[in-house]
This record gives sequence, structure tokens and C-alpha cells, in this order.
Amino acid sequence: MINKSNLYFTTGEFAKLVNVTKHTLFYYDEVGVFSPIIRKENDYRFYAVEQIEVFEVILTLKELGMSLKDIKEYMKNRSPKNFIALMEEREKIIDEKIIYLKEIKKFFHKKAEIVRSTLDIDTDKIKIEEYPDEYLIPIKAEINNEKDMAVYLAKHIRFYEEKNIYSPHPISGMQDYENISKGIYYKYSSFYTKITIEQLPLLQNNNIPFLLKEKGKYIVAYHSKGYYSLDEVYNKIFAFIKENNLKTIGNFYEDVLLDELSIEGYENYMVKISIKVK
Repeated sequence: MINKSNLYFTTGEFAKLVNVTKHTLFYYDEVGVFSPIIRKENDYRFYAVEQIEVFEVILTLKELGMSLKDIKEYMKNRSPKNFIALMEEREKIIDEKIIYLKEIKKFFHKKAEIVRSTLDIDTDKIKIEEYPDEYLIPIKAEINNEKDMAVYLAKHIRFYEEKNIYSPHPISGMQDYENISKGIYYKYSSFYTKITIEQLPLLQNNNIPFLLKEKGKYIVAYHSKGYYSLDEVYNKIFAFIKENNLKTIGNFYEDVLLDELSIEGYENYMVKISIKVK
């Protein structure tokens, strides 16, 4: 006669077999996902040999990203038809995750590229550079103090998160020429996030307004002392304009190159300031 007691495992033994903690087995029992086949009056629990495969099914479903609640429901209603429906649903979710992860990969690659480009920048030099068309997602702003600025920045962040727009470029700001020429350095007319031309269909399909920063020649200066000393670089820019008898068009663009992801504190941000030349 077969000794059936040899076919059962204690909680500790079963936990080692399936490579989880005893606490995990207790919790799964508590929520009704997976329970011991025998529970004695002294609360000793025993698991059967055949339960190993059942538990592996649960682990597989967890790997697919299912919640314990959904796993419990599925385990109660297992059938070939339900399995096929489940796999098709999971495949769709995985495809969506693949798209998301590809976007994140692009984000980090471009982010590293932007930071790498700042390593050899001469912040003392002002020059004129040719730039292609650039596309910006703008948000109008009325700034009277730093608190206002924070509110608009948070609003802008929420907007492109809701629209699933991933850009490696930090939020940047646009300044009115007239304000800057009068020494008013923090009254931004709008904030914006730069996007790639590949992202334009996403914007157009979702009726998201964007701004074209037109190609052409721009006066460009770099400032590595953050926002609190922007007057220094703007004074140099106006001196450069005067010395070279230049005429400008439109507003100043302040593109953030180094932000909190790569450096600590506003006072250490690197900003590229540009304005178009006639």
C-alpha cells in the first residue's frame, strides 16, 4: 500500500520547492488564489505534489502582469477557450509595452546625447549658427513670480504626460525681446518642449497645437550658471549684437541642456539662449 503521507509537503517544504517564501503562500491562501490541500485543526498546512504545477501556472500568469484578483478569477474558470482569450489579451498588452519601451529607449539615448554635447561647450563664446526647423509644444504663461512659474511648469508636464508625448528635451522658455532689453529676465511669455519631426503625426492626429521655430541663422550663447544669473549672458548677447551691427527677429529661446536629471540645482543648469538674425 502507498503511504500517502509521503505525497504531501509542509508549508516550508513547498515554499522551497517553488522558490517563494512561506509568507507568500500564507498570503495567497488568505486572498484565495492558492490554498493548501489539507489544513489540520492545529493549522498545519500540507500541499500535494500535483499542486506544484498549479502554482507554476500562477507564477506564469504573474509574469504576464496579471493581478492576483484576475489570476484568481481565471483559475476558477480555466478552459481552452478562456486560455486563448487570455493569451490574445496579454499579447496586445505586451505589444503596447514594447512600443512604450522603445520610446523610453529613444528618450534615454537622446538624453545622453544632449548631455554629452555639453561637455565641450565654450560658455564664453557667442556665435552665429545655422539651425533647421524645430518643433515645439508651447504653453502660454503669465509669470509674475517664481510660484507662477512653478504652476505653469507643472501644468505643462501634466499636459504632455496625458498625451503620451515623450521628449528628452527639458521644458524650456521663451522670452520677449522687449522685456529682456529692459532688464526683465524672468517674465516668460511661454514655456515649451521640443519634439522631433517623427512626433508630428501624433500631434496632428490628436489636434495638439505646436509651434514652428523656423530654420535660419541664430545668435547662440551658452550659460552654465543657471537661471539666477541670466543677466550676465544677456548683457554679452546685446554687446555682441551691437558690435556686429546685427538685426534680430522675434523672441529669445532659452533651451535647457542640463537639468535635474544630470546636475543639481537651478544655479547649475546649462541654458542655450538663441535669437534669430535677420
